[in-house]
Amino acid sequence: MLVDPAQLLDDCERAWSEAGEPSAGDGADSVVRRTTLVLEALVAHVLLAERSSLAHEVVFTRWPACTVHGVAFGSQTGTPGFANMLAEARRRVVAARPELGRRRTDSSPPTTEADWIRAAREAAASLGWTWRPPVTGRPADTAPPDPPARNLAAPPQMRLGPGAGSVLLTLPGGPDAATWQLAADGESFTASPPHWVLPAPVRRVEATDPAGTTHVSAVVDPDTVLLAFAADGHHVPLDEPLPATEVHLLHVGTLETEGTQAAVVELPTPYGWSGWILSKVSLVGVTRLRASDAAPGKWLEVAVGRSFGWEGGATLPWLTGEDGTPVWHRPPALRLRRRPGEPETPHWQVEVRRPGREAMLAVLTGVPGALLDPWEHVPGPLLGPYEILVHSPGRRRGQRRLTAFLAEGVEAKPSVEWRLLAPQGGLVPTRLDVRTVGPVTVFRNAVEFAPYEISRELVLRDGTRGFRVQALVPYSEVRLELDGSPLPWSIRPLDIDAADLARDSALTVRLPEQAVAVTPELALVVEGATLVSLWPERRTRTRRGDLRYSLTALTDTVRDCAKAELRLLVAGQDVHVGSVRTQPVAEDVIPDGTRLLLRGLRHPGELTARLYQVLAPWQQPLSVPVDDSGRIPLPAAWRSAGPLVVSLRAGTHTADVAPAWPRLRDRDTLVLRRSPWTSGGVDRTVAARTTEYLGGRGALPRGTEAIPYQWIVAARGRDLQACGAKEAAPAECLRALGDAGPDALLGAADSSLRSGEPAAALVGSGLAALRIREVTDPAAVRPVWRRAPLCALLLTAPLLPYLSGDPAYQIDELYPEENELLDEAGQFLGDVGMTILSGQDDPSGTAGRFDAHARALNELPEIQQQAMWRTAGVVPRGLLDTDTRAAAAWQAFRDRRTLQYYALREEYEEWLTAVENFLGDGHPLLVTAFLDRGPGSLRGPGEAWMRVPQFSLGCALIARLAAAGDPRAVKLERGLRPLWKSVAAHAPDLTAVDLALAECLVAAETVRTTG
Repeated sequence: MLVDPAQLLDDCERAWSEAGEPSAGDGADSVVRRTTLVLEALVAHVLLAERSSLAHEVVFTRWPACTVHGVAFGSQTGTPGFANMLAEARRRVVAARPELGRRRTDSSPPTTEADWIRAAREAAASLGWTWRPPVTGRPADTAPPDPPARNLAAPPQMRLGPGAGSVLLTLPGGPDAATWQLAADGESFTASPPHWVLPAPVRRVEATDPAGTTHVSAVVDPDTVLLAFAADGHHVPLDEPLPATEVHLLHVGTLETEGTQAAVVELPTPYGWSGWILSKVSLVGVTRLRASDAAPGKWLEVAVGRSFGWEGGATLPWLTGEDGTPVWHRPPALRLRRRPGEPETPHWQVEVRRPGREAMLAVLTGVPGALLDPWEHVPGPLLGPYEILVHSPGRRRGQRRLTAFLAEGVEAKPSVEWRLLAPQGGLVPTRLDVRTVGPVTVFRNAVEFAPYEISRELVLRDGTRGFRVQALVPYSEVRLELDGSPLPWSIRPLDIDAADLARDSALTVRLPEQAVAVTPELALVVEGATLVSLWPERRTRTRRGDLRYSLTALTDTVRDCAKAELRLLVAGQDVHVGSVRTQPVAEDVIPDGTRLLLRGLRHPGELTARLYQVLAPWQQPLSVPVDDSGRIPLPAAWRSAGPLVVSLRAGTHTADVAPAWPRLRDRDTLVLRRSPWTSGGVDRTVAARTTEYLGGRGALPRGTEAIPYQWIVAARGRDLQACGAKEAAPAECLRALGDAGPDALLGAADSSLRSGEPAAALVGSGLAALRIREVTDPAAVRPVWRRAPLCALLLTAPLLPYLSGDPAYQIDELYPEENELLDEAGQFLGDVGMTILSGQDDPSGTAGRFDAHARALNELPEIQQQAMWRTAGVVPRGLLDTDTRAAAAWQAFRDRRTLQYYALREEYEEWLTAVENFLGDGHPLLVTAFLDRGPGSLRGPGEAWMRVPQFSLGCALIARLAAAGDPRAVKLERGLRPLWKSVAAHAPDLTAVDLALAECLVAAETVRTTG
C-alpha cells in the first residue's frame, strides 16, 4: 500500500458521504481499484484495533460511508465476491505487517462476511441511508422459524402519553372494539381501545380482553420506585439495562447516579401521580442509578449502547398514533439487547407482523448487540402499525415486543412551531400541510386547527387500507394542582372554586422556552383592577417553559369577591387563564322537556355534566356537555330513568378515567329527585328487577346473579336513600348478603366497587365475622383477589397459618392452587403482614393511631395538615405497610367531626370496655395490639374522635375471633355491629386495614396456640 491508510479512508469518506448511497452496477476501473484499497485499509485498522484491545466497531463508526460502499461493491454481480475480496485484503495486510496476524486475545477479528455486512447495515442506519445489504443465509446454529402462533392477542403495553402528561396502558383493538375489563390493585375499571390512563400509581394491572384472556402488567415496584420510558415513550422494563441515551424517568425522591453526573430536567408530574417526579435524563456516561427512596442496594444498571430498542430513523413531530405513539417517516433500526459480558454466539429471532395478525411479514436473526433493519424484507409501502417480536429461536419465554407506526414518504409542516394561548381562551389557530409520495395518500393535505382544537384525525391510505393518525402542533396549556395532585391539562381558562385555594393549590402554565425570556406575571383581576401579582416559583431543574404559580396567597383576597380572573402577562399579551368563583356552579337542576336545566348557572366556560341513575347505581354515568343556556340534553332512555345525580365539572369530559360514585356533599353535585320513572316491563333481567325494587315495585331479587347488585346497593345505600330510592333497600341487601355467606364474598368481584366501598357492607352484613372452615374451591377464589381483595382475604383465611413458617403448618402439604392463593395474600398484605404472621412484633404498630401527633395536627390549618400527610400513599404498598395505614388514618382524620358524633354516644365507651375485657381474658397478643392503638389520656369529650382507630381495631379483632369459631366473640360482635357499621361508613379504608390486621393477628395467635 503506497498511501497512508487513514488519509485514504478520510478522503474517501468525504467523497462518498457527499455522493450518498452506493449505486448498483457501477463497475468502473477507478471504483474497483479504490474499493479494493479501501477494504484493505479498513481491514488493517480492524486488525490494529484488535491488537490494541479496542472494540472493532470504532473503525466502522469512524468511516461509515467507506464501510457501506466497500460492502456494496464487493457484493455486486461480476465481482470476485465479497468474502474473497475480504480474505485477499487480509492476506495482503498480514504480508506487509506480520505482527497483525498474531492474535493477542482468544477471539478472532471480524473478517467474516456476515460480520462486515452487519457493520455496513449499522453504518447505513447511522447515515440515514435506505441502502440494504445483501441477504445472507441463516446461521447454521440457528433453529428454523417457529410456526406462527394461533392466539396472538397482544398484551397491553405501558407508555408515556402525549406530552408526557399521563401514563397510558395501550389496549389493542380499534376504537369500535369491545371494552376491556381492568383490575388495578383490587379496583375495577372498564376501558375501550386504544388506551387507558392510569389514574394513580399501582403495583400491577390485570387486563381482560374481550375474548376473556387476562394479561398481567407490572407497573410499580415498591423496592425501586422508578419507571423508565424511552425517548419514543415506550416503557423500558427494569429487568434489563437502561439505555445510555436520553430517557424519561418517573420516580420518588431524587436520582442518585454513579459514573458521570446525569443531566436532569424536571417536568410536570403526569396526571394522577402525585408525589412522583418526572425527569428527562441523559444517561450518557452513567453506569448505574437509583431513586433515593428505593430500597437499599436497588441500583439499576445502564447499558453502553447495547440495550433493546429503536435507533436511528426519524419521526414526524406533528403526527402521532391514536395512543400517542410516534409516527416514523424514516423507519428506525432495531438494536438487539446484549448484556455485559454476553457472548455474540447465540442468536435472536426477530418477527415482524401486523398487531393482532398471525401472518409474519418477515423473519430475520441477529446476534446480541446487533443493529438490524427489521423492514428489509417487509413489502412496501411501509405504512401503519407494525409489531416486532424478539425471542430466542424455538423459545417463546422471555419474548420482547415493540411496536412502531410507519409512514414512509409522508411529510408534514405546520405554519407555526408552537401554538400559544389566545387572549380570550383557547389556542391561536394554525395550519398543518401534509404531503405524501408514491402510493400513500391522505384525505386532506391541509389541516386547519380552530382555537379549541388540539388535534385532528387524518387517514393515511396505501391504496387498499386506511390507517388513522392524529395531527397536532405543540401547544400551550394550563393545569391546576390541588393538595399536590395534578388535574388534567386544559387549553381553556380554568374554573377554580375559591374554597380550593386553601388546599395547597397551584397553577402551571406550559409555554415555549423562548417565551419566558422575560418572566411572565400572573395577575388576579377583579372588575378590571389588578389586586395581586404572582411570580413563578424558582425551580432550576424544571423545563424553562413550565411555570408554576402558587395560588394559596389568594385565599383571603377572593373571599369577598363574587368572581375574579387570573390573567397571564406574557409576550406583550394579556391572556385569560382562569376564573375564581366563590359560589357553586349552579343552584339547582330541574326538568325542561327533553332536557335538564341548570338554574343559577355561574360558570362562563365549557361545562360537562355527569349523570348517574339512582335506581341503577351500577350503570356507567352519562357525560354530556352543558350548553351556554345551562341546558343538558338527555337521550330518550334517560328521560324516564327516575331520580338522577348530576355532577358538574369544568372543561370537557375525560373518557379515559373511570369516574367514581359522586359525593353528594360536594356543592357542585346536584340531585334531581322528582324525575319520571318507567318500568322496563318485559325486561326481566336481574338488573331490571333490582331497578324495579329500588323504585318501590316488587321484591329484592335473590340468587347468585343478584349478589353484585346487592353489594352496590348496600355500599351506596345512604346516598340512594337520600336521592329517592326505597328506604328499606340497604338493610334488606345487607341481610341478603349475610344469608348468602361465602357466595356473597365470591360475588363481590363482579360488583366493580372501589377499594373502600365494600367495608361498611362487610360489617353491616355480618360477613366480616363469617366462619369459613376451609377453602373448598381455590380456583374460584383466585379471581376475587383481582377485584375485591379484602373479600378474597376472608375467603383465604383458613390457609394463612401456612405463611407463618411454623413446623405445624408445612406449606408443602398444600395443593398448587392453594399456594397460588397464598402468593396473592402475601402481595396484598405486604411485608408487614408476613412479619406478623411469622409471630414477630408488628413493625408498623404505631401507624394509624390518633395520639398526641394527631392532636397537634388537629390544631394546624388545613393546608399544613395536607402537607403533613401528603407522602402517605405515594408508593402503592401492601395493605398493612406503614404508608397504607397512614393513608387510611388520614381518611378517617379528615372525617373526624362526623366520627366525633358516634364517639360521644353513651354505648361507645361501654363497648370499648367490653372489647378490652374480652381480649384481656386469654388473648394477650390481641389485647396488646388493641391497647397500643389507644390515644392515651384525653383532654375532654371534644377529643373522643381520637379513640376511633382503637374502636375500629377492637371490633375487627372480635369479628375475626368470631370467624375462628369463638362463640363468646360471635355474641359480642352482633352487639358491636350497628355502631361499628356507622363508623366503617365514614372510615372505610381504616376498616379494611383493621380487618386484615386482625386476621393476621388472630392467625398468628392460632399458630402460637397450636405450637
